[in-house]
Amino acid sequence: MALKSIESSVREKSLRKKIHRTYFISGFDPRGAAHYKRIFQGDLKTQGFTLGQRITNGHITRWTITTNDRCLLNSHSEKISELCFLHWDDIARDNWPKSPITMTWKCLEFAYWYFFRGGFSAYYKLFPGVAICGAYPPTFLLLSFCISCVFASLIGSLDFINNQILHIKILILFLILFSSLYFFWRIANSIGIVWLARSIFFTHKLGLTSDKELRDRVSKFADQLSILEENEPSYKVNMVGHSSGSFVLTMLAAELHRRPNQINLCKRLSLITLGQNLANLGMYKRADYFRKDLEELGNLPKINWLDVTSREDLLCFAGVNPFTSCGLTAPFAKSYPRMKVIQLASLNKNFSRINLLFNQFEIHFNYLRMNCRHVDFIGLLINNK
Repeated sequence: MALKSIESSVREKSLRKKIHRTYFISGFDPRGAAHYKRIFQGDLKTQGFTLGQRITNGHITRWTITTNDRCLLNSHSEKISELCFLHWDDIARDNWPKSPITMTWKCLEFAYWYFFRGGFSAYYKLFPGVAICGAYPPTFLLLSFCISCVFASLIGSLDFINNQILHIKILILFLILFSSLYFFWRIANSIGIVWLARSIFFTHKLGLTSDKELRDRVSKFADQLSILEENEPSYKVNMVGHSSGSFVLTMLAAELHRRPNQINLCKRLSLITLGQNLANLGMYKRADYFRKDLEELGNLPKINWLDVTSREDLLCFAGVNPFTSCGLTAPFAKSYPRMKVIQLASLNKNFSRINLLFNQFEIHFNYLRMNCRHVDFIGLLINNK
């Protein structure tokens, strides 16, 4: 009896060591792991789970997903779930311009490329919604400047202003123009246009110049992830990339795929891209390294890859194959990655098409929320999928 008890105990401990691990890569977001922990913690709590103590090693922050519910504990006794957040938020902060003047110059630089160097037409051919969203920042800037100038001119035509000394008149008009532009800046910030612009400008920078900083980080991700999986191996590995995190995921998966000693890891690895915008980077002529990453993922061993997008999400390339959109031949006989187009917002009387246009920032994050039954990100974390 004692021997059987020992064997049972050993077997139980062995089973408990089986780890289901999810690596999450956020989009171009400076808020870091704490912000996403708050999002996931709230949804996990409704399911009876919590995130345990935070452990940060290098550029990976880990939380073990735990529960005090005995029924849930029994059903998950053989499987331990763990959420790992891969940090590139510091790179986002370093490329997060705050000055309206800096943003204006970057917007003008992007607008020239976008409207006069073929950017808009290239995006429009792939997915019109992305092309329209790319035009938001420069269009909003132009309208803001025109309206502010008209407003300043109307105020300047008043008798009170005309009767002032010239330099006082110029000062008043300048203050009116500045105040009006600042008002529009606040509007753009509140509805997510400034956030969108920063993300666009960063991707534009990656596409035109060297992406060495991000590539160095991806190499470190691969090193630290490999060490973690070697010392604390998981039986199932999911890697999830949201928004611009999708191209970081692609770089990382390709880096792991190139390493001969990570073949076993690649065989149990599953990739999930949510609201991906891979063509935003891949269509640039100088993004050769990124296209090589995609080509690497088209080689054997084939990594399981699910791509989830929505036509209501105008910040992603809904239903657009990452390979063909970046000018590459689609690999394998069947469609790769597996593409799933879902509904993120209801187009009923409570959510009109106009509301859809002005709620893109909110919609773009719906993939990660518990009420998105088509993705069930929380179910993925607790290994219910």
